Amino acid sequence: MRVLLDVALHQDQGPVALRDVSRRQAISHKYLWQVVNPLRASGVLRAIRGSRGGYVLARGPESISVRDIVDVLEGPVCSVATGSSSRKGDHAILCTTRDAWAEIEKKLNDAMGSITLKDLIRRHGEQESRDVASYMI
Repeated sequence: MRVLLDVALHQDQGPVALRDVSRRQAISHKYLWQVVNPLRASGVLRAIRGSRGGYVLARGPESISVRDIVDVLEGPVCSVATGSSSRKGDHAILCTTRDAWAEIEKKLNDAMGSITLKDLIRRHGEQESRDVASYMI
């Protein structure tokens, strides 16, 4: 998410070079390649070639959710396992725990789906304005 937020914040000045993201975010350039390639392949980032090339968002930040990012980079957050047991009483326990995990999975996915990159840009701006010291008397 830090890579995409960095690109979103700086792409208005032109395509964002990975070396600049690496420097600003203190993330190794080698690791960034591992992150950027799946984001590019999935249509979240677009590569611009050339001497002034780099990366830009392939879609608007309002259409990229945290869930989209996590799904691309990590896969589904949780997957409710189905199982079976032949012992009496185990079936009820299995159903109960599976239902609880399904509820957790739904809530987590709903929460991640409700936060967009645009929201993160807004939050970043709010955080920056709070970090600016006020010297008014």
